[in-house]
Amino acid sequence: MRSLCHTRFVRCKRLATIAFSVCITGTTLVACGDPTPERDAAAFCEGLRTNRSAIVAGSIASELELSSTLEMYRQLDDLAPLAVSQEWSTLLNAIETANTVVPGDPDGIQRVAEAAYQSEAAALAIAEWAMASCDVDLGPVTTLVPHDAPEPAKPVGASS
Repeated sequence: MRSLCHTRFVRCKRLATIAFSVCITGTTLVACGDPTPERDAAAFCEGLRTNRSAIVAGSIASELELSSTLEMYRQLDDLAPLAVSQEWSTLLNAIETANTVVPGDPDGIQRVAEAAYQSEAAALAIAEWAMASCDVDLGPVTTLVPHDAPEPAKPVGASS
């Protein structure tokens, strides 16, 4: 006759306990890994201040510059406060799109032009927020089309 320790129920219970312990240990190790940066307006402002010249440069001349620019934009994307996080992600997407273009490929060039156009309003919003919240001037922001609210038309015969 087998002892109680070797019954099927006890073995299953031991396996469940071991599995549970492994899961808890794994979860603890993952939680103790590199923390995901929290959105932090002060750190984002400092990043804008520190990287201002790279942000406003407007041109990327080498593969190395592109890599470092992408890394900087990704780091700032992790920190961007909710007020501008979507806009910053839009800018990052435009740069990542530009990174995929093969020179001379008309479809790729068109994708970059579309991404650049779609990111104009985001760039303006970020520049305004940065000036108001961080006292960092990212302007002037060059756009293809005006993004200011147009003045309403005056009725014919109305005096100024």
